[in-house]
Amino acid sequence: MGKQLYLNLFQSKWIWYLGIFTILLNLLMALSLSDYRGSLMPFINVINGIAVVYTTSAYLNIHYMLKSDDNHYFYFTLPNTKRNIIRGDYIYYMVMMALTAAIFGSYMMIIQETYYLYGFMMLMGVSLIVMSLYYFGYGKYWLRYLSTGYFIYGVPMLMTYLFHFMPLINVNQLERELPGMDFYLYHLPAYMLAAGIALFFISYAINLRNITKHDMV
Repeated sequence: MGKQLYLNLFQSKWIWYLGIFTILLNLLMALSLSDYRGSLMPFINVINGIAVVYTTSAYLNIHYMLKSDDNHYFYFTLPNTKRNIIRGDYIYYMVMMALTAAIFGSYMMIIQETYYLYGFMMLMGVSLIVMSLYYFGYGKYWLRYLSTGYFIYGVPMLMTYLFHFMPLINVNQLERELPGMDFYLYHLPAYMLAAGIALFFISYAINLRNITKHDMV
């Protein structure tokens, strides 16, 4: 498990560089004079968006790099068990979620708007759900259907951003009241996050059950 986790972290070090750079940029912006924020916020928003996309989809980027140029054939000949590969991948995803939370926390220091938390919870919940759905087949098919994983990740995350995160921001910035939308905007994110966490552990248990205990790959 430790070797697998280290391998994943090493292969995605550029994502860590991007995440750390984004956090430092957010902190610098939060501590700077407010006069500079207006002109730089569009750039800050783009950088944060790119960083979050890469941290939440890091597991797909790792598998893409393994599959490119057929590197996965060598990868699966290394002395490792399938259980350790699964464990390493799941712990790696938890680490990347912690990095995502750190990025968002530093971004919150700039905007200082608590309603962003609901959008973040919704994105994290959906990210956990789509990652779990992808991994339901990973333990059996490994890297055969990687393109499907990008589709499973991209469509729900884009829909969440367009139809929850953006309406949440617009409603609060314009100070509008939308009857019947309170549950969708402010309560559903907590349920989605809880469902994502539950599905994350369920998919982990199913993957461990579906693979051979002492199978060397």
